[in-house]
Amino acid sequence: MRILTNLAFSKHILTLKRPWFRFKKNSLKISSNLNSSNQKQSDPENIIYTVPNALTLSRIACVPFINYFMFTDQHELACSLFLIAGITDFVDGYIARNFKNQKSYLGSIIDPLADKLLIGSLTITLVANSMIPLPLAILILGRDFSLILYSVYVRYKLIEKPISLKKFLNLKQSRVKVEADFISKVNTFFQISLIAATMPSQ
Repeated sequence: MRILTNLAFSKHILTLKRPWFRFKKNSLKISSNLNSSNQKQSDPENIIYTVPNALTLSRIACVPFINYFMFTDQHELACSLFLIAGITDFVDGYIARNFKNQKSYLGSIIDPLADKLLIGSLTITLVANSMIPLPLAILILGRDFSLILYSVYVRYKLIEKPISLKKFLNLKQSRVKVEADFISKVNTFFQISLIAATMPSQ
């Protein structure tokens, strides 16, 4: 996963000693993108209200329903909603890449967040239903939780002093763009494939 910001921030790259999870400089990169304040205000990507963002939020809204249907053994409904979520993921990415003024900094953050919420919550539900082993769930959740914590840390470091909750939550003033590298995309693909194959198994 690559994070592009308006401030150079190359320190504190987190490396865990466990063989199944590492942050490396080639898998999580932060590069500088310095712009003037006028450029920042007129930046077409510094917007919130876009079609891809609306689709991503609808995918996030599906998460509790998918988990409820899985937990109550209504697998057909859960799989149907999971398929819809996958379609919206494809559509919002296509629109953001191919239509003017539809790509945004916020979208680059909430899109992978939606994937992690869906994967993480379903992983917990599948463990509760004894459909996947606990060690595998710990592996999936540990990696994703570490990535989320690191993203929050980067966001915190980029806020102008004095730091406040209002500034932290004001995404309009953020110039952080999250871009998944090849390894992250492959990892997400295998996680989603595992969950998709497991959901209808009972």
